[in-house]
Amino acid sequence: MYLVNRVLKNCVLKNRVLMTTRIFHFAFVLLLAASCSAQVVDRMVAVVNKRVILQSELDQEVRVQFMMEGASLDKRTPDDTLAALDRLIDRSLLDQQILSTAMVDPTPEELAEQVKNIRSQFPGAATDEGWQTLLNSYRLTQQDIEDHVIAQVRILRFIDLRFRGLVRVDKAAVGAYYQEKFLPELRKQGRQDQPLSAVSGEIEKLLVDQNINEMLNSWLQVLRSQARIEKMSAAVSAAAAEASGASQ
Repeated sequence: MYLVNRVLKNCVLKNRVLMTTRIFHFAFVLLLAASCSAQVVDRMVAVVNKRVILQSELDQEVRVQFMMEGASLDKRTPDDTLAALDRLIDRSLLDQQILSTAMVDPTPEELAEQVKNIRSQFPGAATDEGWQTLLNSYRLTQQDIEDHVIAQVRILRFIDLRFRGLVRVDKAAVGAYYQEKFLPELRKQGRQDQPLSAVSGEIEKLLVDQNINEMLNSWLQVLRSQARIEKMSAAVSAAAAEASGASQ
C-alpha cells in the first residue's frame, strides 16, 4: 500500500511539473507574439545615416504640431504626415552634428518653464485638469510635450551657437529694411510712423534671424546631399493612411 501511494504521489508531482512547464511555455509564446505585434505596429518609416525614425515618432510629431497650432486632428492629411517626416529628418541630421547635448539641452527648471509657457497659450490649460483634457484630446502625454520641448530647445541653441556669430548686419541694411518694408507695413495697417531710432534694434534682430535661417537652409541642403536617407515609402503611406483614418 505504501508503494502504491508513493507511485501515485510521484505521478501527481510529475503531472504538476508538466502542467507548469506547459503554462510557462504558453505564456512565453503569448509574450513573444505580443512583442512581435508591437514591432510590426511601430515600424520604421525612415533611416537617416543609420538613425531609425519610427512611426510612433512620426505620429507624435504630427499630433504635437497640431496641438501647438490649435488645429483639429480631423483636418489631418497625408501631406501633414510627409511634412512632419521631413522635419524629423532635418532634426535627425542636426542632432547628429551635436557633439555634446549637455551644452544645449534645457535644465529641468528651463523645461518646466517652457511647458508652463505652452500651457498658458491654451484657455483652461493652466489647471492640471484642463491641461490633461487638452493632452487627451490630441492623444498626447506630458512626456510627449517635454520630449518635443527638449528637442526644439536643443536644436535652436545649437543653431544659435553655430551661426549667430557669423552674421553681421550693417546700418545700411537696417535703414533699407525700414524704408522698404517696415514703414509700408505700418502704413498699410493704418498705424503711425515710428522713427528709425526707436525700431532699429528690432529690425536688426529680424535681419539677423533671417540670415541665420538662410544659412541653416543652405547647410541642411549640404547635409542632405551628404547623408544616406532612406524613406520606407510603403510604411510612410500606411502611417499616413492609418493616421488620417484614426483622426476621423
